[in-house]
Amino acid sequence: MNIATLPLLFCRLSETETLAYRTYGTGPTNVVLVHGLAARSETWSDLVSLFPASRYSVHLLDLLGSGESSKPKEGDYSIRGHAVRLIAFLRKEGFAQVVLAGHSLGGAVVLLTAIEAMLRDERDLLASMIIMAGPGYLQRLPLMADIFKNRYAAALFIALYAPDVWVKVGLKMAYYDHSLIDREHIARYAPCYRNKAAKRALVATCRSLVPVNQEEIASRYQDLRLPVLLLWGRHDEIVPLSQGSRLHAAIPGAKLRVIEECGHNPQEEKPVETYEIIDSFITEAEKENKS
Repeated sequence: MNIATLPLLFCRLSETETLAYRTYGTGPTNVVLVHGLAARSETWSDLVSLFPASRYSVHLLDLLGSGESSKPKEGDYSIRGHAVRLIAFLRKEGFAQVVLAGHSLGGAVVLLTAIEAMLRDERDLLASMIIMAGPGYLQRLPLMADIFKNRYAAALFIALYAPDVWVKVGLKMAYYDHSLIDREHIARYAPCYRNKAAKRALVATCRSLVPVNQEEIASRYQDLRLPVLLLWGRHDEIVPLSQGSRLHAAIPGAKLRVIEECGHNPQEEKPVETYEIIDSFITEAEKENKS
């Protein structure tokens, strides 16, 4: 579906921070989808319409610095910064017992959001959590993060027009099926590389990908007490399946599901299978919650 046709909603958190989101469906089960690095809510296009509109309300959130959300020059683009804002967003919009799902960077944000909610005794915010190819441990940084360590390279990226080849390189790493690297999929990501403010935010995000207290964060995984789905593509070359396996071992009761012949973006490469796994997980979690 064309996500851009959904009404655009705004949640103002401060003078400089406004988060944009769109909602599909009017059902009682609230699902909040959080996109990954150098992405925006349009990357959920193939998945969102599979959710029955009478059962689900699916909220497609743009993180600060991405999509239609504000892009403050001095914003906090760290994973914790995103997590704290996500909690504020849920509170301000009156959400409770949501299914919080994040892909890649969004998965890391969702994971830290669950920990923050636990530490703040705000567990009522989340009914369950879905991490799709989201890193929970230190790993090799993405290529662009390595490039942006050099301030001159970062300045050139912000200043100059980024051709489609930038997007194609990223999608070639992300997709197992390279036939998906077409005009439609490139168009979903191209604005992240074209808007100057978005590029500045992307550089800032890349420079703060590694939390300063990563070991302390990881030590809290064992304390999480909510249904957790870990969803990975077998052939993920960006956040390897080993990350999912480690999280599976660390989070009590977590379920790990692996999609074959799939890379880093299950929601785009295998949307039907991805939806079926998510729907089954939510259904089971809701039944357990009622029993």
